[in-house]
Amino acid sequence: MQHLVEISPVLGAYDHASRAIGILQKPRYASRMTGSALDWNTEQRAGAAVLAPSGRIDESTADSFKDFLLSAVEDAPATAIIDLEKVDYMSSRGLRALTLAQRAGQSSGTTIVLARPNDTMREILAISRYDMVFRVVDTIEDALGN
Repeated sequence: MQHLVEISPVLGAYDHASRAIGILQKPRYASRMTGSALDWNTEQRAGAAVLAPSGRIDESTADSFKDFLLSAVEDAPATAIIDLEKVDYMSSRGLRALTLAQRAGQSSGTTIVLARPNDTMREILAISRYDMVFRVVDTIEDALGN
């Protein structure tokens, strides 16, 4: 069964099935400013860790994003791919988290690749010139070197 999820500035994310019975489930990492949530998935593919954040990375969610990245890079094999396809926005604090993850990766021998940036993220990476600092690719397969 598919649930329709809404974002409320006051309540955070909730699905209509829960609302129907009076239960509101606030996401773990919700932005106080916008009501948006940050979620992520991690998977192993062809010897690389694929890290897929989803949502806004802003002032309220950047610390949890940083902690997620640093932990994942510490445990990652030789390559950590950050899939940006579902990132709606990234503030300067989110960009700083990328920088810290890259430094941690250099210390541990892990290469960080940014993959599948949507149009918004591509523009943010270009304006900040992070597209010159990180390897940015269009597909996960390109990041894996296929």
